[in-house]
Amino acid sequence: MMTTIMILRRGALALFALTALALPAHADPMLRPAVTVDSAVIHLGDLFTDAGAHAADIVAPAPPPGSRTIFDAAWLADAAREHQIDWQPASRFDQASVERATRVVSADEVTQSLLAEIGRRQSVEGAQLQLDNAGLRLFVPASAPSTLDIEDLTVDPRTGRFSATVSAQNDNAAAQRVTGRLIRMVKLAVLDRALGPGDVIGEHDITTLTARADRTPPDVILAARDLIGKSPRRLLRAEEPLRADDVQMPIIVHKDDLIMLVLQTPFLRLTAQAKALDDGAMNAVIRVANTKSNRMLDATVIGPNLAAVTPPAQLAARAEETP
Repeated sequence: MMTTIMILRRGALALFALTALALPAHADPMLRPAVTVDSAVIHLGDLFTDAGAHAADIVAPAPPPGSRTIFDAAWLADAAREHQIDWQPASRFDQASVERATRVVSADEVTQSLLAEIGRRQSVEGAQLQLDNAGLRLFVPASAPSTLDIEDLTVDPRTGRFSATVSAQNDNAAAQRVTGRLIRMVKLAVLDRALGPGDVIGEHDITTLTARADRTPPDVILAARDLIGKSPRRLLRAEEPLRADDVQMPIIVHKDDLIMLVLQTPFLRLTAQAKALDDGAMNAVIRVANTKSNRMLDATVIGPNLAAVTPPAQLAARAEETP
């Protein structure tokens, strides 16, 4: 009987030992010295392992995106005691660094969002957006949507100056005031190679250049049709904005050339030889000298080495019409 009781006791002890091994051992809470949270608040379980039933307790607001908060040993000890977990700092140097999970929005992303929002209100075709702070970076929660909120947007129609509040959706804490300028761009017809006087500009000589409208002279040439068939007055470089007076119709009468001078009336046509005293393009008025009389006249270029003199009667009639 005694033997049987001892066997039962030994069996009970063995069963107890096996049961004890099967149960998880209770672990003491341990401090997490460096933590990244993706929430607007910090929970007790973010700071301590094995916080048990109090792991979800909120103990502090999370730092703003792009920043961190340091909790010292005294604060951590108070938090542990208040939320009933068994933890004490090993020394006064214990601390926990909590960082907010952050996504960095670049200046380019902000620019594109602003340009799209302005485009919903007015035409931005060919326009560029220039931020006052070219190195702008916006720190938003890592979980925030990629779309930015644009609020309080104002654009000066005269200067293009704009101002807006930019933030991640549903996170006004990261809102930032952004200013800059909407710059209108224009396409200019320019030469794709250097040309000089005597050259005639063809369609194959022309390319386009994009330039800021506010830095473009009022008489700058925009269209290729205003260049084709004309000749440079001076050496023109490639991809250089051109003004109207940089080009002219090709010279077809050259200074010191002998030309045919024509005087035409309804009743007769007279011709004479003359010497050109100026260069002249088609329809240009130049000075000429009759080679026989040396008399100087004004004549209109009407063709290669050909100029027409206006009859005196027509000149008198025009003078009478002039107030």
